[in-house]
Amino acid sequence: MDFSNIITWVFDLDNTIYSPQKDIFGQIDKRMTKFITGRLKVNEYDAFKIQKKYFIKYGTTLAGLMKEDKIQPKDFLDFVHDIDLSCLSADTELSSAIKQLKGKKIIFTNGSKTHAEKVISRLGLNNVFDEIFDIEDSKFIPKPQIQAYLTFLKKLKLDPKKAIMFEDMSRNLVPAKKLGMTTVLIKREMPIKEKKYHFKEFEDLWKNNNEADYIVDDLVKFFNKYYKDNKK
Repeated sequence: MDFSNIITWVFDLDNTIYSPQKDIFGQIDKRMTKFITGRLKVNEYDAFKIQKKYFIKYGTTLAGLMKEDKIQPKDFLDFVHDIDLSCLSADTELSSAIKQLKGKKIIFTNGSKTHAEKVISRLGLNNVFDEIFDIEDSKFIPKPQIQAYLTFLKKLKLDPKKAIMFEDMSRNLVPAKKLGMTTVLIKREMPIKEKKYHFKEFEDLWKNNNEADYIVDDLVKFFNKYYKDNKK
């Protein structure tokens, strides 16, 4: 692929810039269930069902809680991101791979900026990214809703035809592709190690490869395979 026209490199955060084997999402998942159990006064099983139903319907569990249950976003985000990140360590290969890219490097996440900053710090990527665009920046409208992408592009004054986006969920690449961005799916296994309850629609999200121009299982592999040849 010719990367000469790419001037913006857009990265999802969780399970994209680190492996789901680190089980960060697993911790967040449990915290979401616990939050819903406490706030909506339901049992754990029902909380899990609500959590996944909202995620599938609205793009994030938070979006559903805000719309249907009038939950304040800060309360939710602070609670679910209160997790142990000690399993993450400096990723020098990834740092080197991203630093070599010509243009802006941006995190585009459905999570909070505080969470993103903590993850980036643990990975030793503090001086790698130029911007973090979080769920508050998108006015709490999450990926894959098209408005989140339009707000992202407008606020940062980006040309989607000169941008490439890296995501672990293919449904989040669909709007990016429609807007003209090059898309890369970082193919992952479903990022929950302990599946106490099964929710097929949720699990199926990780089996879909729609709208990806490229599919790889690791960011560093992608840049080693496709970007280095373009620099010669």
